[in-house]
Amino acid sequence: MTIIAHKKGHGAFKNGQSIRVSTEEQLSDAMVATGFACLRSYLSDNNLARFGRIAERTTGQRRFGSAALDLCLVADGQVDAFWEQELNLYDVAAGALIAQEAGATLTDFSGKPGLFPKEILATNGRLLSEILPLM
Repeated sequence: MTIIAHKKGHGAFKNGQSIRVSTEEQLSDAMVATGFACLRSYLSDNNLARFGRIAERTTGQRRFGSAALDLCLVADGQVDAFWEQELNLYDVAAGALIAQEAGATLTDFSGKPGLFPKEILATNGRLLSEILPLM
């Protein structure tokens, strides 16, 4: 499987076919993904409480272990939302471009649009207002 964005502004593709984010509108029916910082013992906010809040309100949760993969799964509509914190730009840059090209909304945990590796939230856009208060 190959997921790519050939050029900014020209969409995202998987195996030569155009891909788009999901159309899920209810967080209660959503599949979400997250990750946990490798070195989290020093973090007062280690994502566990956030994960619990969101897990209680979603259909399913996944942890794939790669922010780039998680962002591509949002792009392909297999995951409706992804969040993680304490990442680096190299962890998210390529996946973020692919997700955006497929229609994803990228914000920080307060809803500010943009690419913020220290706290990234990628959604299909429809779930943003419902998941933001849980961040």
